[in-house]
Amino acid sequence: MYYFINEYLLPKNSSVEHAAMQRVQLFTHYRVPAKVVTKAYDRLLHQTMPDFGLTDSQVLNMFDYFQQATPQVVHTEDLNLPCEYAIDVGANVSQVFNGDDLVAKVGFIPGSIGQVFYQEHYDNQGNLMATDLWDYRGFKSATQYFGQNGELIMERDYTPQGQVVLEQYFVADTQNQPLLSRVILKTGSNDHFFANLDELFVFFLTQLSHDKVASVTFISDRPGTGILPLLQLDSHVRKYVMVPIYHALDIHDPLHAPLDGFLQPAFDNLQRFDGFITTTSAQAQQLQQRYPTAKVTAISPVAVSKQNVPPVQSRPRQLLYVGRLAADRQLEQLIRVVALVKAQLPTVQFDLRGFGDVDYCQTLTQLIQTLGLTENVHLIDYRPDFADQYESYQVLLNADLANGGPLAMMEALAHGLPVVSYRFNYGPQDFIENGRNGWLIDPGDQLAMSQKIIGLLTQSHQLAAFSQAAMASAQTKWGRLKVWHQWQQLLGC
Repeated sequence: MYYFINEYLLPKNSSVEHAAMQRVQLFTHYRVPAKVVTKAYDRLLHQTMPDFGLTDSQVLNMFDYFQQATPQVVHTEDLNLPCEYAIDVGANVSQVFNGDDLVAKVGFIPGSIGQVFYQEHYDNQGNLMATDLWDYRGFKSATQYFGQNGELIMERDYTPQGQVVLEQYFVADTQNQPLLSRVILKTGSNDHFFANLDELFVFFLTQLSHDKVASVTFISDRPGTGILPLLQLDSHVRKYVMVPIYHALDIHDPLHAPLDGFLQPAFDNLQRFDGFITTTSAQAQQLQQRYPTAKVTAISPVAVSKQNVPPVQSRPRQLLYVGRLAADRQLEQLIRVVALVKAQLPTVQFDLRGFGDVDYCQTLTQLIQTLGLTENVHLIDYRPDFADQYESYQVLLNADLANGGPLAMMEALAHGLPVVSYRFNYGPQDFIENGRNGWLIDPGDQLAMSQKIIGLLTQSHQLAAFSQAAMASAQTKWGRLKVWHQWQQLLGC
């Protein structure tokens, strides 16, 4: 069994989670058992999973494991409220009254029709005493208990049959916020005590490692979640670390600058890991040069299957950016580049698709307005099925400072989008064949980038040739069978 360690799977995910989800689909396709493992408590996880094409057999959450979770849908009428209670029904929250006294509030799962998400209980003074938390699958998952001042003091987590399996105790920190102080796992004959959820996660992974039927391999996707727990596991299981980020703190000195703090413990304990996996060969080579005894392998997170895609010239949209909306992506520069393009192509269209900090997005919106681009540049929210939308666009733009290997760049090429990007570590030099399937631009040269974009949008023969070369290069480098053979060679699966 192969376990891919992540913190969460959310309605909006980063490339780390997308890479893990694509990997589990690859393993499933070749009938090798694998699961994405998540640590965070999430009552909506099983609502989210189908949006990304994931099944229950492909995801294992720590709380689900201990709660032995199974599905059942519950609505307000299933709560067995006393018949004398009056219910004031609302769209998102219903209030429950005993005479004039508010005794409970029932919240509903977003996007559902009256499916219970939580139930708050109040005393006769109107103080919150407890909140029952309901899982999307329809069982009461936990109850939170509150003190006289409304502070969280305890949480109990249940099996679907109502048996208590976890107890969490909280104290107030220096900011008067709840701080987890003790966790008790109740297993029947013996209770297990932990100081925090990190210790519980180590215990969880240890339980998975004791599989008596199959050998176990762990792959840490998110360094901050997986590396320290894996260091505490016995040596009888195989352990690998994905390096999904630029590994050094100084983007100009990958060989000598201090490492990212989440990665440092792994490279301080090379002998405790079976290998490290990067997206690009360039990063693998530099890590190997820096740590000669490490076993570093580059494997694409994208596995391309043959597909029919519409001709690039007939696609309805033009320019595209996909990813986090964040300052290190230098999106202001891309917007200014499009302003230069608009001077020659007044109707040019550029969509920035993703999610990010609200204040930063507001900064981008103000810049768009200032440059008179409100009809040309659009911020579009993240959507889980975006992979199907690449084929509506013609060219992908990128101006990152650094990256561990931009997933969107690989996906765009696979869907026939030429890429115009600044040079940076890592990705552009690995993926772009300059003048064939895209253009490499010196960082900060907005004029040069705009000219290359104008050339592609005004010369249909060049755009078509670059598009065909993009798909051909993706098939050659990241064909599904080729990527699978790389995993087989590394893991022996």
